[in-house]
Amino acid sequence: MAEATLAEAPPSETRARGPVLVYSPDRGVGDLMWHLPTLRAIAAATPEGAVALATRPSTRAGVLLRAEPSVLRVEYLTYRAGAFKRAREVVDFYRLCRRLKPRAVWILEKIDRPAMAAALAGVAERRGFGLGHGQERWLTHGPFLPRALRPAHRLGKLDAFEAAHGLGVESREPALCIDPALAAEVAAEMASRPRPWIVFGVGASGPERRWPLDRFAALAKRLPGTIFWLGGLEDVAAVAAVAGGEAVNISAWPLDRAAALLARADLFIGGDSGPMNLSAAVGCQTLALFGASPPLDYSAFITALGDGTGGMEGIGVEAVVEEAMRLLKHCHPRRSEKTT
Repeated sequence: MAEATLAEAPPSETRARGPVLVYSPDRGVGDLMWHLPTLRAIAAATPEGAVALATRPSTRAGVLLRAEPSVLRVEYLTYRAGAFKRAREVVDFYRLCRRLKPRAVWILEKIDRPAMAAALAGVAERRGFGLGHGQERWLTHGPFLPRALRPAHRLGKLDAFEAAHGLGVESREPALCIDPALAAEVAAEMASRPRPWIVFGVGASGPERRWPLDRFAALAKRLPGTIFWLGGLEDVAAVAAVAGGEAVNISAWPLDRAAALLARADLFIGGDSGPMNLSAAVGCQTLALFGASPPLDYSAFITALGDGTGGMEGIGVEAVVEEAMRLLKHCHPRRSEKTT
């Protein structure tokens, strides 16, 4: 197994040469959560114990990783489209490398544009997935992931990449760090709300992953405690129209504030989405409804309902009530309780 070599230079030299830059081009909040163990492992191989992260604005990394000690800074790279997409992405990454002057770039994908840009910018060490793509000719360090892994899920590719480069990842649990001050603020604000606290994740990246709002409304009538409705800004009005008077609509909350609430919540219920992965990342028991996507099992906090083939309409209210009550009765402690 290849060993990561980032810790060889003395700290004074590494500071002079700039940070290690990790590029994660995936666009979702869930993608960011999946990559956290990899980011920490790369950071652990550096003398300073931290990396710079380049990613898409849609991951909300700049907000969500404010309390993450392994990330020095977050740089956003806009997704490009159109006829000159490739050239513009090369220029974007080249400019980023010229500004940050990283001593190494790790690309958690197979695309060649950032590898090419890093080479043109004079970055001495360049690593990436490879996967038999043109990226490999621009990389300085292997091993590369084999072509046979192209169809694999992103989590499988990350596992293989970590093993190939000698990165120590003991668990895929994201264990997202929450700002203690923000956590205390949210907990104090909601202290009078009756337990259990149950968060409904009503949003998703596509309509096929959304459980119908009328079913959430029916579910709310069957569950105890306080119901928090979490969607996006586009869901605020629709939630207000169906939620009961005792419900709390947090669809307009900033995502870091929602994460702080999730860290104190007793249960999350929702489809395959960024908030679902965020819930598991902060250690909230997560009842994930998989009607249109393959179930995920990377976290002990995720309980999957549905096999991803019957559609969200195929998941009935009664089945969700039964599983939710079971989890409320038998679920293990929230991570926030284990660490306090």
